[in-house]
Amino acid sequence: MRSPNTGVELRQLDGTAADIVTRATALKALATRMETTATHLKNIGSSSIHKSKGTDKLAEMANETYADLADAAVRYRGTGTALATYGEALDVAQTWLRANIDDVERAENSYQTALADKAEADHLSLLAGMRAQGSDDDADARAATRADSAAEDAATSLQTATNDRTTMWQAFDGVFETWSEAYDDAVDGIESAIETAGNNDGFWEFVDDVLQVIAIVLVVLSVIALVIGAPLTGLLAGIIFALAAASFLLTTLKFAYGRASLSDVAWSAVGLLPFGVGKLLARGVPTLATVVQGGRGVVTAAIRAGLPRVSLLRPTTWVSPVRSLFAPVRSWLALPKPGMFTNPFAAIRMGGAETSQISTFLNTMRGTPWATNPGVQQFISSTTAALPGGIRQAANVITWGGFSTVDLLGLANMQPQIPGLRDVRVG
Repeated sequence: MRSPNTGVELRQLDGTAADIVTRATALKALATRMETTATHLKNIGSSSIHKSKGTDKLAEMANETYADLADAAVRYRGTGTALATYGEALDVAQTWLRANIDDVERAENSYQTALADKAEADHLSLLAGMRAQGSDDDADARAATRADSAAEDAATSLQTATNDRTTMWQAFDGVFETWSEAYDDAVDGIESAIETAGNNDGFWEFVDDVLQVIAIVLVVLSVIALVIGAPLTGLLAGIIFALAAASFLLTTLKFAYGRASLSDVAWSAVGLLPFGVGKLLARGVPTLATVVQGGRGVVTAAIRAGLPRVSLLRPTTWVSPVRSLFAPVRSWLALPKPGMFTNPFAAIRMGGAETSQISTFLNTMRGTPWATNPGVQQFISSTTAALPGGIRQAANVITWGGFSTVDLLGLANMQPQIPGLRDVRVG
């Protein structure tokens, strides 16, 4: 339901006003502490007493730090002030909405009902009037009079509903506009505080947030990729690779600007290694579509090979050509394509969900009545040989477990710094 005047949706506003005001108070209190600390540090840096005590290094550090603290205090105080004002405005708006939102909905619904009733009453009045004009019956005249009266009553009801609707929507629009202005003022106030402080790290904070989101999505998609096989295997792999590449490039960008160490870049590069390792371990493994098509083909051939030759003296063989035509259908019914969802543990061992689907399909072939056919046995044997053996399965488990551990440690910001690389930064 939207306002007929502004098109704004009738809804409760997001956010908890009390929490915003509490946060604003905490920011202003933090700003005060920072200001006090900055003053103390400035005094330490400029005091000859401290220098005389041999604390030159302390004085140097104090001079370097107090200005940053003072700037941070400006930023936090301005942000806290803007949030406090907005929190109060949000509380006023939410309080009004809680008390009146049902009345606004009722007024709108009553208006729509009155509008429909008015249209129906006018229609009935018109019909009754036309009937009375062509009739000498007093009953028709009285019916026309009643219809006219009902139409007048409907018009009165519609006017009342219109007035009520207008009043409620105007009140809502006023509340929403006041809140919207307070929101814009809060945004402007926060931006002004950041600009005044001159310590805006917004871009790099954004980069860090993006890296955090990518890390979470990579972990989630990696788990999904173990459960969902073809036909989404290639799509998931492409998305995961693109995200891993984006994470590496963003980390490299941070390194180029001195905001990350070479150790961070190295760990980010580790995220790209599974793609190379995976291709190496998956070398020679056919696609599911190829295996399904080939498997059904050899079973179709086996079905046809098992049919008796047509003989005019044996009526039971006369249907062999028809049965041969239906051999592909029998093959298709006996060998359905594996379901999209797979066992994740099997997918880890086999190197992927699609490879696990291939293994499932081969097990289905082994269970068919034609599994003993030489052609079918040869197909199963050759395809199985192309799948990961014991050594490659163990490598798959180790690779997945190792890289997953690295990803989880990165998500928890617990990746250890690599000796020799952790101190390599761009000055």
